[in-house]
Amino acid sequence: NAGEEMQMLYPEGYVFTHALYALAWCDIVQKLPPESVPWQDGIREVARSLNALDAPAGRRVFDPDLPLSYGAFYRGWVSYTRGRYLALQKPAERDKLVERQFHNECAAIATAIRQTGQPFLESYRNMAWPADNLVCLAALALHDRLGEPQHTATRGLWLGRIRQHLNPEYGLIPHDYFPGEGHSGREVRGASQSLMLCFLPGIDSAFAREQYGLFRRHFLAYRLGLPGIREYPHGVFGLGDIDSGPVVAGIGGAASIVGIRAAIEYGDFEVAATLHRGVEALLLPASGGGERCYLFGQLPVLDAFMAWSSSSICAAEAADNVWRWKCQAISLLLLVAMAWLFFRPKK
Repeated sequence: NAGEEMQMLYPEGYVFTHALYALAWCDIVQKLPPESVPWQDGIREVARSLNALDAPAGRRVFDPDLPLSYGAFYRGWVSYTRGRYLALQKPAERDKLVERQFHNECAAIATAIRQTGQPFLESYRNMAWPADNLVCLAALALHDRLGEPQHTATRGLWLGRIRQHLNPEYGLIPHDYFPGEGHSGREVRGASQSLMLCFLPGIDSAFAREQYGLFRRHFLAYRLGLPGIREYPHGVFGLGDIDSGPVVAGIGGAASIVGIRAAIEYGDFEVAATLHRGVEALLLPASGGGERCYLFGQLPVLDAFMAWSSSSICAAEAADNVWRWKCQAISLLLLVAMAWLFFRPKK
């Protein structure tokens, strides 16, 4: 009942919990020998989460009467997860029902964007978030890689519109968009930037690299030798909310967790490894019985985010261990300074 529990905290809790859990399994399964027992176990878990996403509980809070029925958030995460599930199987062995569902979902997304002049589709009535749309766009790109490309022109049209609506101050995809007013908000936020950057490489690798470079410049910060992802750009102060999680000394909780995966996607292994270790230390991890949880297991969606963000962390940690010396050197200097202040001779 983890999805139901998280749904009581915020409207996307159920979908996020099941989708991220499934996507973390997809990352694991694609590295396993096909048809092995662990591979089969993983495939079953992904299928179980897809069934949960298809259930009425998954759609209940979303509006079926939007131009894209149930909205960009729901349709994006469900279609992308379904596509990842199909990508794990040989073309001849794919579940025909799931394949048909995926094809129909992507066709609905493509039709909705062709029928509007807006750059972003709504997730709720009169409310749109670019991050949700990037997941939809990633689903279309995945569809065209799995079979005959059918959405190339639509993807080009959509990405062109997004490029025309970048935040003028930072050159980044904005955090929000107001469909009724036809313009983006003024904000760029670390949580949504980290998330969008995880999907951009599969959409347009060159544009993704540009965006990651700007993201690094405006959001990457260091505290005590460890990196963190700011929720607001350098020089901008803001408080945390349901999207960002806690913001401490400018560092965003959700931004830093999802930032682990973003850094791995771009081969930024030192940042990925140090982000992972810093987040691990702060979230009070507990392990036992082959399981791992954070914050005493009180937020399953947090565990799902950590599983998805960290599913490829081994490559990053093996690639670069320089961060250990930096962090330990700074920690040692701080301890020496504190000891000197405490034990220094008094006049």
